[in-house]
Amino acid sequence: MTASRLEMDPPLSTPTGQTSGRGSNHIHASDTTKKVRNTSSKLPSDGILEQFVNQMTTMLLNIIEHHGRANQCLASLEEDLTHAKLEEEKLKATIQALEKEKSEMNARVALMERTSTICWKPRWKAFR
Repeated sequence: MTASRLEMDPPLSTPTGQTSGRGSNHIHASDTTKKVRNTSSKLPSDGILEQFVNQMTTMLLNIIEHHGRANQCLASLEEDLTHAKLEEEKLKATIQALEKEKSEMNARVALMERTSTICWKPRWKAFR
């Protein structure tokens, strides 16, 4: 407790006159009642307290609502990510198939070039 707090709320006394704390283990009910009355008189009036509670409730409901929306957005993004990953896998498979086809076509072209070189050697020179 700070010094100013001690001045505002003096310590409770025991039947022997000791202050509560070390060496005392008994508190009069009348002293506790006085302390509660002093504390409750410092609380705001019911209207202000009710208004505060209503504002806090409204804020809490707004937070819950925004949290719900955020969870929906997150679920939607996770679904989109899953869909995108599936599309990526399909595209990778398509690219691999196209690369394989390209390789096969290049092999055919190379074979055709070798075959055409063999078949089309200039035999016409022999007829001169």
